[in-house]
Amino acid sequence: MKKLLFALPLLLLFACNQEPTVKIKGRIQKGDGITLYLDKLHTASAETIDSVKLDKDGDFRFKTKTSEPGFYLLRLSNGKLITLLANPEEEIEVNSISTHMSRTYIVSGSTGSALVKDLNDKLEETKDSIAAIRKQLEEKKSDLNYSSISQNLLAKYVEVIQDQRDFSANFIMKNATSLSSYLALYQKIDKNTYTLNENSDIKFAKIVASSMRALYPEHEYTKAVLANLASMQKNLANLKLKKLIKEKGTNYPNISLKNTKGKEINLNSFDGKLIVLSFWASQDPASRKQNNTLKKIHAKYKNKGLEIYQVSVDTNEKLWKEAIEKDGLKWTNVCDPKNGSSLATSSFNVKQIPANYIISKKGDFVGKNLYGLALEEKVAEYIK
Repeated sequence: MKKLLFALPLLLLFACNQEPTVKIKGRIQKGDGITLYLDKLHTASAETIDSVKLDKDGDFRFKTKTSEPGFYLLRLSNGKLITLLANPEEEIEVNSISTHMSRTYIVSGSTGSALVKDLNDKLEETKDSIAAIRKQLEEKKSDLNYSSISQNLLAKYVEVIQDQRDFSANFIMKNATSLSSYLALYQKIDKNTYTLNENSDIKFAKIVASSMRALYPEHEYTKAVLANLASMQKNLANLKLKKLIKEKGTNYPNISLKNTKGKEINLNSFDGKLIVLSFWASQDPASRKQNNTLKKIHAKYKNKGLEIYQVSVDTNEKLWKEAIEKDGLKWTNVCDPKNGSSLATSSFNVKQIPANYIISKKGDFVGKNLYGLALEEKVAEYIK
């Protein structure tokens, strides 16, 4: 009995010193001679933990200590990589091909890594759809029916962006207790476009922050998302304060895009005026017809507090500028040709082109998708 009592503290001490581990194994086909790295992802950097030079079979095994869930990269020296979300004591198996690492891999043994794969698969699908739309827009430029073709393609573009946003939002709602929701919060379609809008989708940042604070209070990702949320809330508070000072309190999302001279113009810089917010495309006949109505309204009311803020969904900057010059448009015209002004269209739920909103001097929506005489009458009603 004395021997047993003496051994028990040693066993307990040994057990306490055993930090949980994550084991990662698998096979990367066609990887002979390529080095495979295991990186741990921090909020602002990546730490290489281990590496192995693959042979003709491509088999690998890694093992690392961790007491909390975290993001890891399986990264090849050729630049291909796979993102994993590992929990302590998981034994993860990954199989892929070196030439198409992130698109062809299979992962098992890790719920978090499977969720990350779902996120990345959807994002790749969105990027592929956008690339295909841009390619078609370029290829169809000489087509006699380009105006109608481009309108349909641009509508599809907006639909793809919105679908990605809905996917990200729903993913967070379903997986709020997983660290994968952190990744969903900060995914980007390109370097300038998040899948979720920073201001209008702040509620999802609150959900992720609340969940992570409860489950992983000391995690570096928790501290990062809480700091980011605090910054977002501060920015929103400052915007609200400015509106209170001006005694206006607008009720619409802001748009900040560049005009034809490359100067960034904010929609909310026209607070206090009657605004016609117009969405259009240079190659769309209906949009060009709508410009005639806008010119008539602008000439009549520009000195009475009317501003027109026109957003083009063009992806060809040259065609956009040529249409402005040809139609003689003298008001604020902005565009993000690289992304078809997708963030602006998604913020205002634009489903077709042309589209418009009428925003009163108090910042309220007082009209939507009005054309011709109906638009003229609505402006006349609120310009007083």
